[in-house]
Amino acid sequence: MDRIRLTINGREIEARPGQTILEVVREQGLDDIPTLCHSPELEPYGSCFVCVVELKGRPNLVPSCATRVAPGMEVETGNERVRASRKTALELLLSNHYADCLSPCKLGCPAGVDAQGYIALAAMGEYRKAVDLIRENNPLPAVCGRVCVRKCEVVCRRADVDSPVGINAVKRFVTDAPGIYDGGVECAPPNGKSVGIVGGGPAGLSAGWFLGRKGYRVVVYEMMEKAGGMVRYGIPVYRLTDETLDAEIDHIRKAGVEILTGVRVGRDISLAELRKRHDAVFIAAGAWAGNPMRVEGEFDTEGVVNGIDFLREKYYDRTPISGTVVVVGGGNTAMDVARTAWRLDADKVILLYRRTKAEMPADPMEIEESVREGVEIMELAAPVGIVSEGGRLKALKCIRMKLGEPDASGRKRPVPLEGSEFDLPCRMAVSAIGQSPLLEGLVEDGPRVTKWGTVSVDTATMKTDVEGVFCGGDVADDGPTVVIDAIADGRTAALSIHSWLSGEPVPRPFVARKDLWAKPGKAELGDIRQSPRHEVEQMPVEQRRGSFAEVATGFDYEDMMHEGERCLSCGCLRFDDCDLRLRAEEYGVDMSRYFGQVRKHRIDDRHPHIVYDPNKCILCGRCIRTCARVLPVAALGLVGRGFRTEMRPAMNDPLVETNCVSCGNCVDSCPTGALTVKFPFPGRACLEYESADTHCSLCSLLCPVEVRSFGRERYFVKSPDRPGEYLCRYGRFVNELYIRQKRVPAAFARRGSSLVQVDVCEAAREAVEGLRRVAAAHGPGSVAVFVSPESTSEQMYLAGLVAREVLGTGNVGSLAEIVSGSSPAVLDGILGFTASTAGREAAAGADLVICSNTSLESDHPVMVVDVLDAVRKNHAGLLVVNSILDQADRAFGSASMDPMRGRASILWAGIVQALIERGVPAKTAVSSMEGGPAFLSALDFPLERVAAETGVDADVIRSAVDIIADAGRIAVVHSMDRARDRAPGDTEILADLVLLLRKAGVQADLLLLRTASNAAALATAGADPAFSAGRARSPKLPGAADGAELAALLSKGGIRGALVIGEDPLREERTAGLLGGLEYLAVMDWAQTETTRAADILLPGTTGLEEEGTRVGFDGRVRSFAQAVRPPSGLQGWEILREMLPEGLRSRLRTSALVTEDLERLVAGHAGRHAGMYWRTGDSVPGWDGTGHLVMPAVTGRSSHISVPMTAVSVYKATIREVGTERFRIS
Repeated sequence: MDRIRLTINGREIEARPGQTILEVVREQGLDDIPTLCHSPELEPYGSCFVCVVELKGRPNLVPSCATRVAPGMEVETGNERVRASRKTALELLLSNHYADCLSPCKLGCPAGVDAQGYIALAAMGEYRKAVDLIRENNPLPAVCGRVCVRKCEVVCRRADVDSPVGINAVKRFVTDAPGIYDGGVECAPPNGKSVGIVGGGPAGLSAGWFLGRKGYRVVVYEMMEKAGGMVRYGIPVYRLTDETLDAEIDHIRKAGVEILTGVRVGRDISLAELRKRHDAVFIAAGAWAGNPMRVEGEFDTEGVVNGIDFLREKYYDRTPISGTVVVVGGGNTAMDVARTAWRLDADKVILLYRRTKAEMPADPMEIEESVREGVEIMELAAPVGIVSEGGRLKALKCIRMKLGEPDASGRKRPVPLEGSEFDLPCRMAVSAIGQSPLLEGLVEDGPRVTKWGTVSVDTATMKTDVEGVFCGGDVADDGPTVVIDAIADGRTAALSIHSWLSGEPVPRPFVARKDLWAKPGKAELGDIRQSPRHEVEQMPVEQRRGSFAEVATGFDYEDMMHEGERCLSCGCLRFDDCDLRLRAEEYGVDMSRYFGQVRKHRIDDRHPHIVYDPNKCILCGRCIRTCARVLPVAALGLVGRGFRTEMRPAMNDPLVETNCVSCGNCVDSCPTGALTVKFPFPGRACLEYESADTHCSLCSLLCPVEVRSFGRERYFVKSPDRPGEYLCRYGRFVNELYIRQKRVPAAFARRGSSLVQVDVCEAAREAVEGLRRVAAAHGPGSVAVFVSPESTSEQMYLAGLVAREVLGTGNVGSLAEIVSGSSPAVLDGILGFTASTAGREAAAGADLVICSNTSLESDHPVMVVDVLDAVRKNHAGLLVVNSILDQADRAFGSASMDPMRGRASILWAGIVQALIERGVPAKTAVSSMEGGPAFLSALDFPLERVAAETGVDADVIRSAVDIIADAGRIAVVHSMDRARDRAPGDTEILADLVLLLRKAGVQADLLLLRTASNAAALATAGADPAFSAGRARSPKLPGAADGAELAALLSKGGIRGALVIGEDPLREERTAGLLGGLEYLAVMDWAQTETTRAADILLPGTTGLEEEGTRVGFDGRVRSFAQAVRPPSGLQGWEILREMLPEGLRSRLRTSALVTEDLERLVAGHAGRHAGMYWRTGDSVPGWDGTGHLVMPAVTGRSSHISVPMTAVSVYKATIREVGTERFRIS
């Protein structure tokens, strides 16, 4: 092939003709060109213009995704002009991107705690993960769960519907869960640098936590006897217990934080010395001085104290007080003082405040609780003097106030009312009107001090004007504030210190926000049902007097779940991997540059599995083009023009009411968060997950999948991040079945009329003994082992060993396959093997696809993509022989035939005869083939008789013959185990057809699809009466010699004891009758079924995502399965079956990998030259040479029974097909 030489970024390279610039750059790793509208498996679209590059000699930049390489081309992919253009393109896209990258609650939290995330994890039952998520931004979650002022709730969008979500109460709930302090703390390796922290309050502890986790040696210098600062000594224990605070601090110590108590910087050690000892210093000394009332005599009158001293004293000494206590102030400290005085038996407690209650800066909840406890609030009054007697307080001289114009805080300024002075008798007056830092010893030759007596800092970094000295918390900038602000300061300082010491920049993620345009309102939220907020349970007021027990007792489980359900999940689920956001961050986008009008839409969540947020759509068209590739007629399209253009389903109908097949591939294609999936469990947020690559086990295509788990039974399935990998509705959303279906969580044994939980291994051995008793009484031929065709190959192999080696019977197989009449050796006499001759690639590359007895869109939807590719790209024909026509059949079928049920084989025999009569191949060529003469002599199916017997018009049959005769590459797709349109001899006559076409020089292949995922492995793994492992002929044992004999034995009631693995024969009367003679039943299944309810021994099984091992696809390719999800019992199915084996076998097959190796050894040893057709590993291709032995099957007009779904998965698929996705529910 000729190569094209061109230059990219000054480097001369070679490329293949027809490649785009983008393909060449990515293939050769020359640069990272961003794309949004492009996906490699789709045709170039060129709409987003973020992939532009510069071509020498071209005045305009060109989209690299749509520009083919040419000889001599000179390309620049990342110069200044190119980057500026990409930035502009991103800014234009974002100018109409009305979306919240992060939830308002996270943005509203000073520390940036992901409230949406921990609420979701709490709802999922992942309490420790929820707490650890909080700790990513706030190392004092239990403290804040009790005393936080809940700035997150102030901005909660739920308030537009009814009232904010109880965010902080959920935090309290998860921090009360057991085990949240267990284990160590993950920290970076020590980096050899140290940081000294002045003060062990929330700011200092926060900084220590984050620095410790980054590998710094951290020493906290705390002047009090215990760490905690104002959180310990300024917040009463009825709000925050010492036990809670101590547990939090001990956990912070696990990050390597050393806390030295009783050390005051400025007294015991100087700031200068600290700077010598450490690479950086963080000052978080707090504000320990209470502000005075500034009235004469307050410092020398007994009974007048400040709030900080009062609370610190009462931390140690709870001696009761008497008389009236007046507390001056309206903040949280004032409330704490008042409520503490009330608990200490003060006769009366009065809160004196110069404004009204509405202007009080205290937490409204604290105000409310103060009033409930009997604290009297005296509004619009302020102290102006002290009345004393003998040096002791007698009364507080006060003056009435009125509210004037607003001051700098936004509150109305209090103005004294002249002549309104009055005396307020009291025994104690407490000044709680603010705090100030004690800077002695901290600022001499140190950082600059503000006019408010705090340390001056850059609030973005917490840096002071002294190199290496940082400052935060109450001692910095605007002075004393709330706990969460101090925690935020500590985190900011830690990040800045790390950046300063390491040279790494502080991460600044790009965030889009709806409120950049306007505050979102109720209208865009849609119809959300009002749901009253649940409040935290409180100790009854009558029990609080004299008690310092914790007042707030927290949420119960129902409260927590209720608040989780109320969460609107405002933040984007794609924050971590949204291509638009990540590229905007990379290119330093300024959203305000093209700020203007924006579209606003309601979120469309009418689909049972998919949520569409049009506000986030960038009109890249990837979902539309993906849908068009998956479906014959796309369910999605663009509507409107210009600025009003939107991606919508046809007629703006609900997506589920269109021809959408609910495959969810549009979600995987979306580069933003416009399309997301719903989870079959509570909680929606962008969360960390564990990822596992495995395969889908819902049909024999065995498509690759990625499973992302948030926790136990909290996971979702998606296609791998590889171009062209698609999933169907079953594979993507099967987690709803696995999670919601009632499980068998453990082993149970029947004791009397009840099932009692027992040890799994004991139950397995008891099952063997029970079956042996039946065998002893009635002979080994009376017991059987039945295994689901969805089981892994390893389970099938072990089931065969249990039957033959343990029970001594040949009765082993799949009830579903036995009932269907399917034979694992039906083509052995024709092809020499019974397996597909090729894989999916044969269909994708064909110029004619024949579909017989298969409904691809219902049974194997992903296979439709291959057929559509063949039709669209190769202009292939599509010939359908089926009783039901799918969308693809109707849209692209060259011809379709619907023979009467059970007579398709007569139709195919007539087509074969007509082809031979046309010389495809010639009769002489057929005669030269093995079995040819006998075949020709038995072939007597003239078209007129075929038409009469099948009900298919003779002209239609002739047209089909013409289509086949004119094709050069034919893929015959046929389902062996689909009963609806199966006919006697149909599989054999189709194999004969493929042999004849090969003889005629046509590249023909037979693709034998299976509805069950591992049906192709039953005989290979030895789970068949006729075959032991490796497809060796089964040894002569009591019982059936093949499937037909086992079916007859079942019909006569000859099976008295059975081990049933993964099948539910008792679900339907027809199959239940086959086991009517049972005396003993052992069952292993993951789902509760009619059969599990009848079991004498019940063993826990596993879903397709919970078991490691292998399955064999329809094409013979072996696919590995990972244990992507842990089963409830903790044991996999192969482990339980292994317990049934003799000790020698158990020790030899001690791991799943060893079981697989043993099976592979047997396949290689017994399957002979056709081993690769049954068990194909790696990149090997089927080794069929196109030869065989023509055999004319017994073609009759007998229809098959409609197969009965016999597993939880097959019932699930059948029910969805029957009722539709929209109406389907897990019962």
